[in-house]
Amino acid sequence: MNINYPVLSMRAEAYFVKNPLEMTNSYTKTTAEDASDVLALNGKLSLDELKNSLRGYDFTSVSTHELAMAGSLLFEHGLLGDDVAHFFTSGRRAYDEFGLPTGTDVKFNAIAMFNQMLEERLMDGGTRAEGFHRITRGLIEANHVLSALSYFANSAQSDLSVSIQA
Repeated sequence: MNINYPVLSMRAEAYFVKNPLEMTNSYTKTTAEDASDVLALNGKLSLDELKNSLRGYDFTSVSTHELAMAGSLLFEHGLLGDDVAHFFTSGRRAYDEFGLPTGTDVKFNAIAMFNQMLEERLMDGGTRAEGFHRITRGLIEANHVLSALSYFANSAQSDLSVSIQA
């Protein structure tokens, strides 16, 4: 006897951002030093290289492809952990019925999306599911990193050197 079950679709609509006009939030970085501290630049990637790589990026209107490229650059240089890199490469979280990413060139507000994802997760704070805290920490770090990248991408300074004084 053969029993055939219908194939389950892996389709998922893109994450819905409730406040797509959000430009700043509690994670917004306002100085080069704050933004550098978040990224913990380790000498493998200079501020000039980072700034050149981010030229033209607007994280309030970025595609999944662009966000994944920025995240991959940081991951390759050891500046992002696995959880944060996953958030960056997943982007809008839109998938077709086979589980493949769709609409990777559609622009969205990543700053608003990551902040909203974290707020929603914190509202479900009573959840004790395995991995809840690890993923929450990843979202917090993703918000900080995205804010730092946004600072560097939008900085009008041509010299982003950081002054370190005791």
